Amino acid sequence: MSILLSTPKSFGWTKDEKEHISSNYRFSFQASFQSEEVVSASQLLEEETLLNYLDQTGPRIGSKQRPVTASLFFKRYAFCSLTSSLYGMSILNKSFDMNIENVYLIDHASEGMWLPSFTLKDASAHICTGNRDEWRSNVLETLFKENISVMLNHVAQYARISKATLWENAWIYIRWVYETWLGEEHPADVKQRIQSDFAFFMNAPAFHFGLSKNPFQRFAPPTGCNETKVRKTCCLYYKTENGTCCKTCPKR
Repeated sequence: MSILLSTPKSFGWTKDEKEHISSNYRFSFQASFQSEEVVSASQLLEEETLLNYLDQTGPRIGSKQRPVTASLFFKRYAFCSLTSSLYGMSILNKSFDMNIENVYLIDHASEGMWLPSFTLKDASAHICTGNRDEWRSNVLETLFKENISVMLNHVAQYARISKATLWENAWIYIRWVYETWLGEEHPADVKQRIQSDFAFFMNAPAFHFGLSKNPFQRFAPPTGCNETKVRKTCCLYYKTENGTCCKTCPKR
């Protein structure tokens, strides 16, 4: 399943932007991986390949149950896919091509916790130059309808785990990055983009996700209630070896 991937194209990003994205969001702009396994995300859409991958990954996560492994695998996949692309979109007004056919997971040779990073076959920047609402809509439709939703549906079906759990695994990272950025110092125009993009997730039309309804609306607090950090679903981390309930776990 390992493949040899040449250094991807990465036009349109400055040196500082590349260094920040690589340092904070487990993204690699340099793909010379002799000692690491590189897997095309699209390979994992085949049932046997995905289940074998989960079974090989389980012991490194401390999991003996496939649904548990699947949940934690998808948390890491969502982190890799979402954080770098949303940083580009909201902070830099640039985007990656996040179609799943362009995504590669990098499995680092390590005896520690399994924390993959990822790269893209073509990591060039697509810069917003016209109507930003239309541009953002296209960016998010590619990110979700052509990537996140596709992987999520296959993981849920083959590993027999709730889609709600997987969607909330994605939502926690969306909320985390935007709340982090809102707490930082940014120019007024960037701050406005952050606020607008974050608000858009709860109101984005369903076609962005390839679904009949927005999957994140279920995680919004009821009208008139204060925002809560407690999840509505459990990510199952407590079922891993030495695992505990997360601080936001509904089982606490």
